[in-house]
Amino acid sequence: GANSGIGLALTKKILELDNRVLATYHQSSENLKHIKNKNLTIVKYDQSKINEFKDLEEKIKETPINLIFNCAGVFGGTFEDQQIENLDFRKLQEVLMVNSFSILKIMQIILSNKFTTKNLEALVNISSDAGSIKLNNQGNAYIYRASKSALNSITKNMSLDLNDRFKTIVFAIDPGNVQSGMNPGGYIKSEVCANLIIDLISSNNKPLNGKFINLLGDEIPW
Repeated sequence: GANSGIGLALTKKILELDNRVLATYHQSSENLKHIKNKNLTIVKYDQSKINEFKDLEEKIKETPINLIFNCAGVFGGTFEDQQIENLDFRKLQEVLMVNSFSILKIMQIILSNKFTTKNLEALVNISSDAGSIKLNNQGNAYIYRASKSALNSITKNMSLDLNDRFKTIVFAIDPGNVQSGMNPGGYIKSEVCANLIIDLISSNNKPLNGKFINLLGDEIPW
């Protein structure tokens, strides 16, 4: 999810810090193509389709991966579309794949290669406070809320599993109201968000394992 919003800002920032980046996109790669950097590899990957991962699998084969950002996200239609009476279950399935389940597929690909696994230091899932069951005091948005709650559950599970096996730090972060393709009216610049995320993982990130936090590192209830 690197062609816009947080994913694009993180891609630019990490390249500025002299790292190699493998960036995925769904439909358009226009913004990524404008980045002229030999350390950038661009891969088309539709995370809503379970079988469209061959290019990604090929690109990361025999490649040491240190850090993963899962930034892809879709809302799932309007609030009216997400009322119980109007739920489209195909759309629900698609959003669950993009926002949560596809991350399991990506990790399955990485775990199939021991060379890539031993280098994996951190996995950061971009979530939302809409996925917090405790904070939900509005209802509605069934599709989006369910997808982010599922992402949070997967994050917690991975934080126990991957940290135990590989010492990988896994956590979820709510970026707040960030400007993006999904939220053009957001009041936080994606560049500001990316810088804060980089700050969080660049310091002592071990205490973040298994946490759900905001951009300042404060915990959010599951």
